Amino acid sequence: MSGKLMVTRNQSVALVSILLVVLILSLYWPVQNYEFNNYDDNVYVTDNDLTRQGISFQSVKDAFTDISTGNWHPLAMISLMLDWQLFKNKSGGYHWTSVIIHIFNAVLLFLFLHIVTGTLWRSAFVAALFAVHPLNVESVAWIAERKNVLSIFFWMTTMLLYAWYVKSPGWKRYLPVIFSFALALMSKAIVVTLPFALLLLDYWPLKRTKIRQQDEEQNAPPPVAARKEKISFLFLEKTPLLALSAVDSVLTLYAADSVKTIATLEKIPVMQRAANVIISYALYIKKMFWPFDLTVLYPFNHNIPCGHVILAALLIAAITFFVCVYFRRFPFLSVGWFWYLGTMIPVIGIIQVGLQSMADRWAYVSFIGLFVMLAWGVSGIFNKSWAIKLVSVVSAAAIVALIVASHYQLKTWENSYTLWRRALDVADENFVSHKNMANYFISKEMPREALHHLQKARELWAEDDGIYNHFGVAYWMLGRDSEAVEQYKIALKINPSNALSHSNMGVVLLRMGKVDEAEKHLREAVRLGIKYPQAHFYLAEILRQKGFSEEAEEHYQKAYRLLDKIIVAK
Repeated sequence: MSGKLMVTRNQSVALVSILLVVLILSLYWPVQNYEFNNYDDNVYVTDNDLTRQGISFQSVKDAFTDISTGNWHPLAMISLMLDWQLFKNKSGGYHWTSVIIHIFNAVLLFLFLHIVTGTLWRSAFVAALFAVHPLNVESVAWIAERKNVLSIFFWMTTMLLYAWYVKSPGWKRYLPVIFSFALALMSKAIVVTLPFALLLLDYWPLKRTKIRQQDEEQNAPPPVAARKEKISFLFLEKTPLLALSAVDSVLTLYAADSVKTIATLEKIPVMQRAANVIISYALYIKKMFWPFDLTVLYPFNHNIPCGHVILAALLIAAITFFVCVYFRRFPFLSVGWFWYLGTMIPVIGIIQVGLQSMADRWAYVSFIGLFVMLAWGVSGIFNKSWAIKLVSVVSAAAIVALIVASHYQLKTWENSYTLWRRALDVADENFVSHKNMANYFISKEMPREALHHLQKARELWAEDDGIYNHFGVAYWMLGRDSEAVEQYKIALKINPSNALSHSNMGVVLLRMGKVDEAEKHLREAVRLGIKYPQAHFYLAEILRQKGFSEEAEEHYQKAYRLLDKIIVAK
């Protein structure tokens, strides 16, 4: 009997899966103590009436028509509603849910690559990079980005179902693919490029096309025995998926337009967008290898140096040229590269949504292509036994280094202060970061600290009504009512429909004894649908003093109902 311990292929697969789980749990364990932040976590959870309904037939139904967040993603909202049902305002539970989904994503990615390529350690290396890379911390640790990890979970299941389908094509096996893809689209629209990603997989590693390949495994039987098909058939086969992508794209643009987050060409001209696209593609690659300048918000640069754009364009063109020339010999390079370029298209800035030039979360699925290029490319170059051992040691060291970097990046997400402190350390000339840091200090009743950041925010961008509303609150907290009123006037001049500014103005005017003016602003806040109880309460006080007791009672009741919601949220 041999003294060597023999490990079967299935045991190796199970061991790698367990190691991935352990890696992720070890890295993300601290998030159970992390707070909600003031950048969209309030929009999606703590101030969201739909989420705070919990799970019911009506709330699930409402999720399919809700676009209040500027997105149509009913499954993501339902998952947050379920968390509210279970955890209420305990943020740790929401974090755990996202971590668990990320675990599934990493393991499913490994299983898919192992199934379709037949390789164990290269597949494991890609999954490990995906599991612990610092750029993926944002998607996992940011509660509002539940939509990202959830949509990619269904992306992974769609790929696995597709691999099952190509073994024996037929409509009974194709229907689950369509269904899984529909669930992905209902989680986040970023997955609209999945049909094109499947076309890439048809070339490699599934080898469904009739294009001859010359990779090192060409003489070995393919792990997934797939029938060769014409390119035209493979495109036609994806028609149902492409149709779903088209519908979801229209819904997404409609939702974004409803909250005016799509930048116009007047605001960001075509040439500026093109420059940002080219620079962003290059910067993502740089951040993959050197992920030490990460932040939640990279402000849009309207004046990118021409030389930087040219260098980035040359890099992108050179890689593209190389993978196209050697697409037969190194099919994994062309597939990985075009996976990266293609899956980034919805978020790379051609259609500019929001204020950011790029975002770590957008690399969550796109980097899989670059990871594949790295894993298969290195193993193709260093195929000697001594080189393989060296590569194994370097790969392990790289994983350890990424875990350490992710550990420090994770601390950024502990609370709103750490989030915006990091953002300002990376890019101080960012009015959004200063504004949200001020919001944090206001929530902690530290108005003087808030004023410092508000003054900086105003210097950077003087056209944001929220900055002046925060100014008003800070001055009100310091007892400087007249200055608060002046700030609210500026806020309302910029945005006359800001219900919170009307409400805050009304409260300050009432404290100053200007009852009629206060009533005017409080009534406007109520008309605009203010979700905070103060407008109804103080309006009720004014009406009671004026003798309108019946109308006052109505507003008292509305104030109490809104207050109950806030108490439940806390």
